[in-house]
Amino acid sequence: MARDIKKIDAKGRLFVPTRQRDTFGDTVVVTNSLDRGYLCVYTEDRFDRIKEDTKSWNAVDAKTRVIKRAILGEALYTKIDSQGRIAVSNELWEKIGAKPGDEICIFDEDDKLEICTKAFYDNENHDLSELAGMESQYYVSSL
Repeated sequence: MARDIKKIDAKGRLFVPTRQRDTFGDTVVVTNSLDRGYLCVYTEDRFDRIKEDTKSWNAVDAKTRVIKRAILGEALYTKIDSQGRIAVSNELWEKIGAKPGDEICIFDEDDKLEICTKAFYDNENHDLSELAGMESQYYVSSL
């Protein structure tokens, strides 16, 4: 997973790293991440798999409904413009405390990008020893 540092432009757009533009096609989906402080950018195909995966989740479970609203309900379909930029809504930027002019970190995973502010990333605890033995309550291979 590579990390790029970019700035949000005055109109709330960001440049998709060059190496992802061919993978991502013309349209991407920007939405909340399962991780606090992050947004995700998905290819349409990967996001369709996420939607399909969530259909099998227990709709009675309150956590399932929260995750579906946060991921599926907040999703923004946006085009990659001719310069390689995507527009992200102010509401989504606000979810991670970002605004035009801020530096952001972009982590690429082939058909998915994870985005956070550089300030958030710099203040995050990167001690991996704390993660040993942790298991997620929800596992969705497409997320």
